[in-house]
Amino acid sequence: MKQGLLMFSLVMIAVFIGSMIGGLTADLPGLEWLGEGYDIGLSTCELDLHLIVLTFGLKMKFCIAEVIFLLIALLCYPKLCQLIFKGAGGGGDKK
Repeated sequence: MKQGLLMFSLVMIAVFIGSMIGGLTADLPGLEWLGEGYDIGLSTCELDLHLIVLTFGLKMKFCIAEVIFLLIALLCYPKLCQLIFKGAGGGGDKK
């Protein structure tokens, strides 16, 4: 439970910091590539059942800085688990 919360927190912090850095560097020469964004998802679809109209859609936008920070967070996760939980779930040696 605690390890899942740690992973969720790391991912949210990494995405937040990555999006901030991507937005701040979007206009800087030489670093504008960090702000390059890609849209992934399904545009809205509408299902009209005459009584109810349902609209479905899911879109996510990722920038390169977010992906870089996400990878860093995922690489740091096992070490953080070892430090915080004293080896539990961190993939370290258990003696």
